[in-house]
Amino acid sequence: MIDKKEAKSAYKLSKKVGAVVAYKNLETNERYIDIAPDLAGVKNRFEFAKKTGIGLPYAIEKAAKTADFELEVLEELEKDELQTTKEFKEDLKTLKEIWLEKL
Repeated sequence: MIDKKEAKSAYKLSKKVGAVVAYKNLETNERYIDIAPDLAGVKNRFEFAKKTGIGLPYAIEKAAKTADFELEVLEELEKDELQTTKEFKEDLKTLKEIWLEKL
C-alpha cells in the first residue's frame, strides 16, 4: 500500500509538463486552441468526457454532440523549478498566441 505522504511528495517532485492543445473537429477540421497547464490531466479529462459526454470544454460542448473531436498536442512546455504557476500559465498563453498566428 502506498503511503499518502510519499505519494504527495513524489507528485510534488515530478516534472510538470504543460502544452498548447487543439480540440480538432474531425468532420470540419476546425480547431479550438487552448492551454493545458497539466497535460496529463487534460488528456485524462478529455478521454473521460468523450466516453461520458460530461465535462467537455465549453467551446466545443455543443458541436461535440454531433461531431467527433480529438485532442492534438501542438507544443509542450516543461515547467521550470523556479517558475511559479502563474508565470508558467503566462508562458503557455504566449505560446497559444503564437500558435493562433500560425494557424
